[in-house]
Amino acid sequence: MDILIQADGVTLTDSIKDAIDEKIGRVEQYAPRALRARVRLRKVSAHASPRQYTVRVLVEIPGADLSAEQSGDNVVSALDVVAEKIERRLRKRKTDRLARRERGARRKP
Repeated sequence: MDILIQADGVTLTDSIKDAIDEKIGRVEQYAPRALRARVRLRKVSAHASPRQYTVRVLVEIPGADLSAEQSGDNVVSALDVVAEKIERRLRKRKTDRLARRERGARRKP
């Protein structure tokens, strides 16, 4: 899976890149057919505030794409929350698909 990073007003350091690779890379265990993830880091406010940075992630997978957005006082904390949101949605999607498959298998004699 390719991870494309776009930074608007944020200095992209090695530690931020590593955090993105680690946290967004975990998506692959729930969606092995994922094509790419687009991560957008944006500095919203020049002043320190609880919503100074916004992180938006779009995961392109066959079917409907998944996206999540979170604001935070720093990039890494917002990234943590976005990664959890994406993982939760992918887990739900995967378990729903498995449940549908099992229900279909039980109907056939």
